[in-house]
Amino acid sequence: MRALIALVVACAAIGCHHDKYDVRRPKVEEYLDPPNEPRYNEPDKATYRPPPAQKKEENLRDRNKGGPGGGPGGF
Repeated sequence: MRALIALVVACAAIGCHHDKYDVRRPKVEEYLDPPNEPRYNEPDKATYRPPPAQKKEENLRDRNKGGPGGGPGGF
């Protein structure tokens, strides 16, 4: 019985141990450049699409100018 209690106390002491001041060195992040290959240096031309053209913005006031009906509400 004493051996079981001693084992439980030893496991609890080992499992609860933590470094209070965290004296480990900080991890240094390394930056790696991709290899000097055309697949990384040049864009893929087969899938490249230019951005769409800008649409002309029109106001609600200017929408019916010169159209049929000419009056308010199209009458």
